[in-house]
Amino acid sequence: MVKESAKPQKKLAFYEAMQMLRHESIRRFVVLSGVRRVGKTTILYQLIDDLTEKGVNPKNILYVSFDNPIFKLINVETALSVYETMYPIEGERYLFFDEIQYTEDWELWMKVIYDSRKDIRLVATGSANPILEKGAADSGTGRWNILKIPTMTFYEYCLILGLEDPVPNVIPPCELHTDFQYLHCGKRA
Repeated sequence: MVKESAKPQKKLAFYEAMQMLRHESIRRFVVLSGVRRVGKTTILYQLIDDLTEKGVNPKNILYVSFDNPIFKLINVETALSVYETMYPIEGERYLFFDEIQYTEDWELWMKVIYDSRKDIRLVATGSANPILEKGAADSGTGRWNILKIPTMTFYEYCLILGLEDPVPNVIPPCELHTDFQYLHCGKRA
């Protein structure tokens, strides 16, 4: 399912999240925050796909969507406990928690995991920005970074359209075209 959901176009936030996730010397969890439908879950799928393509064993990766009605009944500890019971593995593990704000005490569990489990890298998403920011201020300082995912940028839109060079480099910034006049570096044409 992940492969089909990992769209080929990547938002700029994907690269920033991957850099934080795989950083060699600074360990930080990543929380992707933004309104619904901006691509947070797609970024998770792309991160998972990228990790497996780079040789990470799929058993070392856990994805849980806490907006699923069944998973709303459990907390982070239970999900992690079930996973580790099913797959007793060694080495670095990657946890992907989608819509983390739906689980109780998520910020406390992320703190506990960060402080006690050096073998875990974690990326979470959330749509409730004030809840995420409060949790980050209370428990997340120095443990995770919040990446705010905006709606599609013009640059990303151009990439989806397949434009080779979406950033104009031929029009000097001092040129302006309007219906009434053409200004060229301060001179009227």
